[in-house]
Amino acid sequence: MSQTRTARRPLLATAALTAVLSLGLTACGPSGSEDSESPTPSPSDTASASASATESMPATESASPSDSATASPSASSTPSGSASASGSASASETAQGATEATVYWVAMDNLEGIEFPGCGDSSLMESTAPVSGAGDVGDPSFVEAGLQVLMDQTEYEVGSGLTNSLYQSDLEVTEISISGDTVTVDLSGTPISSGTCDDPRIIAQLENTALANAGVYTAEILLEGTPIQEAMSQKGS
Repeated sequence: MSQTRTARRPLLATAALTAVLSLGLTACGPSGSEDSESPTPSPSDTASASASATESMPATESASPSDSATASPSASSTPSGSASASGSASASETAQGATEATVYWVAMDNLEGIEFPGCGDSSLMESTAPVSGAGDVGDPSFVEAGLQVLMDQTEYEVGSGLTNSLYQSDLEVTEISISGDTVTVDLSGTPISSGTCDDPRIIAQLENTALANAGVYTAEILLEGTPIQEAMSQKGS
């Protein structure tokens, strides 16, 4: 009896151990498989991700040149505006600083202009010249500026068939006054004439230039206090 009981114990122990090992392997099987699959990406997933990254890169690079091309024209438009503003300011200053005085030149062998007493071989033609800081018509300084244009012209021919009979003269304005409808101009210096017919041309240029810039109807031109007609008629005596 005792031997039969002893022989059965190892069989029961072996069966129990087998059952325990079987349960342990069953519990560890699924967990081990999940851990092995999750960290390792499949080759198809890797290739797909790589292709996605490659396709997105050109889109980012192509957007960059487009942005810089748009910024470039707007930067270049600024100097253009500055130059335009600079040009506009310069033209405005010139217009404010200068006005146009009226001057009269002699048109030889042309009687279509203003007639004057003399040899009947010429007339006067009106022109304008820019003068600075000379007030306006009716101002003595404006009259002086117009006369100064005649006196500064040291060439006989002034262009377009016009001449200056005062080109040899050495004259300066001493005083100018405007009273009522009369402008009086007193000169100093020496009027130089090319001949008898040139005297009335000189006087006519002076008188008409003074009248136009004074805005009056009568002009008296004096040479050191003496009417210029009288002074020039006595120059040869």
